[in-house]
Amino acid sequence: MKQAAARSRPAVKDGFIRLELSGDPVSYHLTWCFGDTMEDIDCNDLATRSCRMACLIADMIRGRPVSASLQRSVIDSCLKRLETVSYLLDNHMRTHEDLKAQLRYLPAVPLSMHGVFVSETKLDMAVHLRIGQSNYWVNLILRLAGSRWLCVYADMG
Repeated sequence: MKQAAARSRPAVKDGFIRLELSGDPVSYHLTWCFGDTMEDIDCNDLATRSCRMACLIADMIRGRPVSASLQRSVIDSCLKRLETVSYLLDNHMRTHEDLKAQLRYLPAVPLSMHGVFVSETKLDMAVHLRIGQSNYWVNLILRLAGSRWLCVYADMG
């Protein structure tokens, strides 16, 4: 009975990554909704890529240029939606200088990440960022395409 209960729990991988964007290590928590952990996935590498992608997305939404690495990691339709959000936020910040000063110029500092492997080819990831004194979450949906994880959905709130 105990063995059956242990198998019904989802597989979990916890760890820390170090990025130049944050002075402290950034924690991650990955869970699998199916089977056992996938041994061939480098969780630290995937967490690092997801965290960098979330920071680049936050920067893009706040009006910074789209980096080449972000263009390679995000599908075109998702990139177009992010550009639309960036345009709308830019228009809003023109009449709200306090928000512009708070959001536009300060760095996005990652704090933690939580991800769920929904299937062998789909990962839902939430990255907790701090910009100034405000906390934000960047939600990503990544799909495995060949040997690369591509972002098919991104949102920041």
